[in-house]
Amino acid sequence: MADDTFHLFPRLPIELRHMIWRLCLPHRVSEYDLIVNWVYYNTYSDDALHPCQFASSIVSNGRPPLLTRVCHESRQIAFETGEMGPKLTAEEKEAIDLSGEPEWFTGTNIQWDVWKDSVRDSTHLNWDVGHQINLGYTTSGHPLVSLAREAKRLNGKASFMVDYIQDLMYSEPDDEPLFPFAWAFVNKWPVSEENQKNLAALKLLPEWLVVVNVIVIHLAFPLAAKTGLFGLLGEEVVQVVDAASPLATQLYELAETCEGQAEVVTAAQDFARKPAEYMDDMVKRGAFKCFHDYEIPYRLRPAIMFRLCTEMCNHSDRVKEEQSI
Repeated sequence: MADDTFHLFPRLPIELRHMIWRLCLPHRVSEYDLIVNWVYYNTYSDDALHPCQFASSIVSNGRPPLLTRVCHESRQIAFETGEMGPKLTAEEKEAIDLSGEPEWFTGTNIQWDVWKDSVRDSTHLNWDVGHQINLGYTTSGHPLVSLAREAKRLNGKASFMVDYIQDLMYSEPDDEPLFPFAWAFVNKWPVSEENQKNLAALKLLPEWLVVVNVIVIHLAFPLAAKTGLFGLLGEEVVQVVDAASPLATQLYELAETCEGQAEVVTAAQDFARKPAEYMDDMVKRGAFKCFHDYEIPYRLRPAIMFRLCTEMCNHSDRVKEEQSI
């Protein structure tokens, strides 16, 4: 076996070594809350099967990067901008902006210590209408306001699920131009109080990614790392990718290949893809119908969430046994 170790690395100038270490650090999506599989997949039966349990990617996504365990120098570089610790207190987060909105909390918030990099990490909200209906409990705070605070603590970027905005999924593109809409339509359905709050929250950041689909890639870690699609060291296990990015196409194809190679899966994923232009029009048109605001649709861009599951949880002995009967 060829030895690909670069033995002269310790002799490089320290500035160059530090640059290399920094390039190896992952750019992660720091999840504000848990994604609940039976809520996302709309499967409420106790014996329902899901394309993924999500547990593997949730845990792996919060672990310290590999550089914290290589050597003293790499660990020092990792801790320049990263830390393993709890979220900021409500008072600390509220001090980031002057909205006066109390901190939002629900039973699905990630409360344990997770790694966060204030330069490289974005943040994401999994909570949506389905979670609200089925899980229910929240405090008086607002999810998007709290998410914007978290984004400002990190790299300033944030994303949320398309179902979070009510009626967004019911807004299909058509042949009419996005603007101007008939004001008769706007006047017929005034903006709800909840959407007025959402609109104010969306104006806290200059842009947002709106996740229109979640795709899981079931693949062993060594193989995933070799693809180069999950960061230099394979640690970007949760990614929110702009729908128009070539990376989205590459990850889609990898997910389809991995699922196609499995003998049996618990539940097949839907890999049907719509053009990026279609999704962009859907998001912008839906946002205007929700908020009656000309400016906010241009802050929203469609995205796909890709999750790497190394536990191969879509392989089911139960399904194999049923098929053998």
